Order: sequence, then structure tokens, then C-alpha cells
Amino acid sequence: MALDVLITGGWVVDGTGNPPYPADVAITGDRITEVGTLPGAQAVRVIDATGQLVTPGFIDAHSHSDWTLLSNPTAESAVRQGVTTEIVGNCGVSIAPVTDANRAATRDLLTGYHYPGEVTWSTFGEYLDAVRTLGSSINYAFLLGHNTLRAAAGLAGPDSGEHAQRAMERMVDEAMEAGAIGMSTGLEFDPGRSAPEAEIARMARVVGRHRGIYASHIRNRSFALADAMEEFFRYAEAAGMRGQVSHLNVRENTGAEDGAWEAAVERIERARREGFDVLTDNISMIHGPGLMVGILPPWVLEDGTDVARERLSDPAIRQRLRTECDRYWRFIHRGEWHRVRLSVSPQHPDLTGLPFPEIAARRGTDEWDVFFDLLVDAGPDMAKLLMYGQLYSEQHLAEMVAHPLFMLAVDAMNSTATGPLSERTQLPLTYAGQITYLTRFVRDTGLLRLEEAVRKMTSMPATHFGLRERGQLVRGYLADVAVLDLERLAAPATLERPAVYAEGVSHVLVNGTFALDGGDHTGALTGRRLSRV
Repeated sequence: MALDVLITGGWVVDGTGNPPYPADVAITGDRITEVGTLPGAQAVRVIDATGQLVTPGFIDAHSHSDWTLLSNPTAESAVRQGVTTEIVGNCGVSIAPVTDANRAATRDLLTGYHYPGEVTWSTFGEYLDAVRTLGSSINYAFLLGHNTLRAAAGLAGPDSGEHAQRAMERMVDEAMEAGAIGMSTGLEFDPGRSAPEAEIARMARVVGRHRGIYASHIRNRSFALADAMEEFFRYAEAAGMRGQVSHLNVRENTGAEDGAWEAAVERIERARREGFDVLTDNISMIHGPGLMVGILPPWVLEDGTDVARERLSDPAIRQRLRTECDRYWRFIHRGEWHRVRLSVSPQHPDLTGLPFPEIAARRGTDEWDVFFDLLVDAGPDMAKLLMYGQLYSEQHLAEMVAHPLFMLAVDAMNSTATGPLSERTQLPLTYAGQITYLTRFVRDTGLLRLEEAVRKMTSMPATHFGLRERGQLVRGYLADVAVLDLERLAAPATLERPAVYAEGVSHVLVNGTFALDGGDHTGALTGRRLSRV
């Protein structure tokens, strides 16, 4: 047979949950043409994978790489972890649609991650065209963000009205017809957290008409987790009983009742028995990112960032906020600032990565005033400020990773290890989030069997999100393939030195073309926009 690529001598972990088995993988064009013993097969390129694993390319079920896609189309931090596809547009934030009401904010978000161009698109379809024209090294599937939808409609508070809702319905229709796979909400963040339930359900019904999925960063994961889960299911039902609970966890010491997380997981199990297509996901580390403005009560930002800056500069309001920021990362309100580091602050790069107690000591003040000062200094960019926190216990992380209904995701964005963009993405998850599942939870602790971890990183998200012919090493499927050495895999990124690439992945093919070849990124831009089946 005439082949383009033949990967020989490796142990195939095919993504279905089958144990590893010795086999060759043959690729012609963008397709896998055979998986098995292929004596005498000839190919333009032969890869000797003796002693290595051959897996489907990993699929990140929860990513924010649309924030960096336009400035970083080669996605090197992901490719070097074997990632070939990401689901983006999560937590209610997408890069389209754009109107006069949110064009400046969209431009500010992208330029904050070093996108050099202009925001020339308006509709979701025009944005996807811009991405296609630029090209990318990996595949992306796009969700429409409800927060972005509200911003495009000029909405900030709880009142939307019939005219605005009809405009949003049209934008949802357009996005789904253009290729969005569904809609996401971010109900802990503005402006989505102010939206009336009827509005969200109405948009979800439009998504459902297009057989899309409803994904949600739910409203509460602490004292009111059960209520937030029931709210999620109301919207998922409106969307046609397809849903994704984003990063379902309980943050440590935030007031959740004993057993709240277990009850939430049982709620998903019950829903699946009742016919709901619903799953969830988690991250691979106890530390995760968060928006600094997320802990502020809604009234601070309801009149825009200029007014918010004035409010945050007022000593009386600062004193009031010390008692009114008991939300989102509620352990901050409980005084546990030692769990929080500054992750992204363009105005203060010298403070990036430092714990808040250390920043406070340097400035001769306390953590609350440091927090308010950083937001004031950011001005119109305050929504860009990220913190990095120790969110979970090791035990809770292990519970999530091991649970059969949790896909293995990252919740970060692609970046580079050097240059200006790396200074904006000081998150270990960016550089090691996916590969840590294999190094820590498979190889080092044995919490997961190799074949189960790979299934949760490949066919499980591909099936759930409706990504056709992805996520398995099967004849006829698209050739998204990774070759890696489990013993040599390393995830050296740390809190103190996060921008370090993973090691041990030697080859990655995306749609049959090498994106990583012998450990070197090829610069190929053969990724595609993936649609839901």
C-alpha cells in the first residue's frame, strides 16, 4: 500500500479504553488508513516508535485559547503536550459577536494578549473566517459566550427587554449556523450573572434548535452548589438535554456543606439515567486561574470601569468592600491570601507570580489595599487581571480526576515559552496541564489506568461534543496522532517558573500533517474549525 506516514513499533492506546497493544499506524493524506500489524508496508515517512506510546491527539474539553489564538496560531505549549483539538469560548466569553457596544472591549482583550491586528469582524461567521485565514496548528471547536452576547447587545444589568433579546436570538442563530457548537455561560461573572433566567433559557432554546450543547461555569460552587446545579439543568433542558458543567468542583474552605460535591455529581448521574447527555470536567492541578474582578459585588462594575475605578479609590468604599466580597473565591474573604498569587497585571510585570502577602509586604500595606490598588491601576483593563490560587485540596483533585464522568481538561490558554505573550500567561496549567494527567495520575501515582486516562482525554470529549471522526485511532478517522514516551514525559512548569514546555512528546500530527516532528515544532498550520455532528 502507498502510505504517507507509517508509525511502527509502538504501543497503541487507541482512545476507546482498550489496553495498550502493539500495532502500526498507517496514514494517507489526512486519514488513518490502517491500525494493526503491517509487515512490508512502505511509506514516504516512517516513524520508529519502539518503546513509545501512540495515542489519538488529546482534546482539551475546556480551554480559553481563543484569547491567544490570533496572536499565537502555532499553539506550541499545547502541541508539545500532544494536544490537537481544543473546545474554546468557555465561561461565557467568546471573541464574537462584536458590535459597537463591545468592539473596544474585544480589541482590548485581544491586544492584551499581543494580537497586533484590528477587530474587523462583527458576526461569529466573520470571526471564524478570520481564524481560518490566519490558520492554526491545532483544531478548534467554538462555543458562543453568553457574556459576550450580552455585551454585544449593550446589556450590563438585569433588564434586557424584548428588543435586546430578539437581537441576541438572531446573533445566536447566526453563530450556530456559522459553526459554533453551542453556547457557554459564566454565571459568576459580569454581565452574565445579572441576566434574568428567562433570557438565558430563551437563548438556550435557540441553541437547542441547532442541536448544540449548553456549557456552563455555574453560578455557585460553594454554599449554594445544589441550587446552581438545578439552574444548570433548567437551561440544559431548554437546549435539548445536552449539557456540560464546566470544572465541577468545590473550592476549599468556601462554605460548601459536607457532601455538596458528591450530591452534585449524583445529580449528573441521575440526569444521565433520565436521558440527559451531560458530563463535566476538571483540571490537573490544585492551583487554577481566576478573574480578579470576579470577587467584587455586581454594583461596583455596573456603571463601567471608569466609575468602578473611582469607587475603588474611595477609602470608604474600600472599607465596605472588605465585608462585601464574600463570593467567587470565598476563601479570600476568610483571610487566606496566602493561597493567592498575582498572575496577570500588565501595569505591574514586576509583581507577576508573587503571592499577595509578599506584594503587600513590599508595599507596606495589607492584601486588600494591594488588591484594590492593582484594579485601580489597571483602569479600563481591570477585567484582564488574573490571579492564580490554590483552589482545591489534593484529595478533592484526585476525586475529580478519577471519577468516570469527568473529562480531563486544562482551563487555560495556549502560549509560548519566550517573548511577550509568555509574560501574560504565567500559568503552569498552560504549559503542563494536559501532560500532568499522564505523568502524575497515571505513571507516578497509578490513580488512573493509562487507557482510561487517554479515553478521558480523547474519545470521551470527542463523542460528547460531537466532534466527528476524532479521538480514536481507528481506520477512516482523521489523523490526529501523538507519539510519546511515558517514562520520559516531564512537566517541569512550576508556580515560580511556569513558562517551560513539557517534554517527552516526540511527534504530533494534526489532520495528517506533522505539527511536532522529532520534538521540534514544524510551524504547520493545518488545524481546522470543527463542527458538531
